[in-house]
Amino acid sequence: MKPDPREAPRAKSQFPRVAEALFERYREPMSARQLVDRAIGHKMLDSGGKTPWQTMKAKLSVDIRRRGDSSPFVRTGPGRFYLRRLIDREEIFEAKPVTPPASQEEVLVFPSEALELIERFQGISEKWRGLIEPLLGQAAQHMDRLLAEQVDDHKQVLTYIMVTRGSEVACYERGAYNRVEDSLRGLACVGFGGHVRLGDHDLTDASNYGLLRSAARELSEELKLPARDAARIEALDGLRIVGALNDDSSAVGRRHFAFVLKYEVEDSESWETLQRGEKSINKLRWIETSAPDLPLEQFEYWSQLCLRTYFPDAVQGRHTYLIRRKRPLQPPHLLCVVGEIGSGKTQMTSQLRSEFGYIEINSGAVLAELLGRPPITPDREDERHSFQAEALAFISSKQGPKDLAAAIWRKAQESDHGRVLIDGIRQGATLAALRSTAENRKVGVLYVYTPPDVALDFYRARRGADTSVHDFIAVREAPVEADVASLIGNADAVVYNWAGLRGFRDIARALMKELEITRAELS
Repeated sequence: MKPDPREAPRAKSQFPRVAEALFERYREPMSARQLVDRAIGHKMLDSGGKTPWQTMKAKLSVDIRRRGDSSPFVRTGPGRFYLRRLIDREEIFEAKPVTPPASQEEVLVFPSEALELIERFQGISEKWRGLIEPLLGQAAQHMDRLLAEQVDDHKQVLTYIMVTRGSEVACYERGAYNRVEDSLRGLACVGFGGHVRLGDHDLTDASNYGLLRSAARELSEELKLPARDAARIEALDGLRIVGALNDDSSAVGRRHFAFVLKYEVEDSESWETLQRGEKSINKLRWIETSAPDLPLEQFEYWSQLCLRTYFPDAVQGRHTYLIRRKRPLQPPHLLCVVGEIGSGKTQMTSQLRSEFGYIEINSGAVLAELLGRPPITPDREDERHSFQAEALAFISSKQGPKDLAAAIWRKAQESDHGRVLIDGIRQGATLAALRSTAENRKVGVLYVYTPPDVALDFYRARRGADTSVHDFIAVREAPVEADVASLIGNADAVVYNWAGLRGFRDIARALMKELEITRAELS
C-alpha cells in the first residue's frame, strides 16, 4: 500500500537536542534565529510554524533557568547561546529571570518519579485501574498551567477521549488556533480532550479524581453535541476509561500523562454529520477502522497508539510503505537504510541481504575504523555512549562527513557489486557527501519508521528486558542522533513498521516487487 507522500509523519522538533548538535558542529555562540536557520538548512528541524526561533529561544531559556549550572547551555549575551563546556566561566552572561504571568488555570499534575514507583511504560497500558490511586490520589497536586509547561519533573494529567459509532471513530486535524507543538499541526487525531483542571474533581466524579468530569467538559467544548448525548455526557453516562497513556519519546510527551476514554454515541441521525465546537477542530469526520487500507501513517503518535490498541483488526501485522522515487532504489546502486535507534533497520538490512543479494557496509563500523576503535556490537553496547560522543565530534568537523563518505565509497568499490547496502548513516551531510563522492553510482535512501513503543521493544530485545525507558531515550536522543528523524523527509522510500518483527519479510518482498527487483535477477 502506498500512502500519500504529503501525509508522511513530520520529523520531531527536538530544539535543545538540535541546538547542541549545531554548537558542536560550528563551535561558536549563536542566536535562536541563527540556530533555526542552520537547522533548517541541514534539514535537522521542521520549518513548520510561524516563529520556530521563538520556540528555540524559549526551550534553551527554560533549560538554563530550570537546570542552572547543570544545563549544557549558557548565555553569552542577550539572546545568544552556547555550550557550557565550550566556554570559560567568565564569558557566561547572567540574564535577569523573567517571571511569567499567572495563567489563572490550575491543572492536575503528579511528580514524574511517582510513575517509577509503579512501573514506567511507553505507550498505552490497559491496567489503568492500578494507576489512579497512587498517581492521582496520593501523589497529585494542582499547579498553574504556565508553570507546569516549564517543568519536566511533573506530568500534567490529561483526558484523551475517542468518540465511537460502532467500528467508526471520530477523526479531525489540529488547526492553527490550537496550542500544540508545530510538529503536531495538520496530523490526523482520534482523541479529543485536554487538562484535568481544579474543579473537575467533585462529588459526581470523586472516585476517578475528576477524569470523567474533565472528559465531559472537553467533549462539550470541542463538539456540538446532540441534545440526548449532551444530557448523557453531563450525567457522566457512557464515558469509559479504557487505558493510560505515557509517552516519554518527546519533550512534550514527557510533561504529560493521559487517561484514554471511549464514548459510544447514541444511535441517532444527528451524528451523521459531525459538527465542531472549537476553531481548532478541522476536517471533522468519521473514519472506518475496519477498512483494510486505514492510513495509520497519517495520524499523530497518540492516535496511532489508540488505533493500534483498540482497533487491532485494522492494523495488526500490517506494514505499509511509500515509494517517492523509483530510480535511486533500483540496482545498480548504493542503498542506504536509515532510521532511529530501535527502528528495525538492521532486520530490514538482513532481509534484503539474505533474499535479494545485497552486500552490506555498516557505516558505524567504517566510522569506528576511522576513529581507531572497535565498532559497537551486541556485546559492546555499554560503550555506545562514548562511541556516540566520539562520532559526534568527528562528524561535526568540516571534513568529517566527506571523510566518512569517502571511506564508505572505497568499501563499495572494493566489492565490485551492483547491490550495495549501507546501514547506519545518521546525518544528511554524510548522505550528501556520499552522493557527491559516488561518481556515477546512484544512491538511494530507504527510511524505516517505527513508533517509539515498538522501537523500545526492539531495543530491549537487543539490550535485555530490564532496559529502562530512560536508557532507551538517552541513546535515541543523543546529539549524534539529532539528524536522523529529519531524513524521512527526503527518503526515496519509507517503510512504516507498526508490528515489530512480524511482517518484515512480507514488506521487503512487496517493496522489491514494486521496484521490479527479484531473486531471479541475481547473477
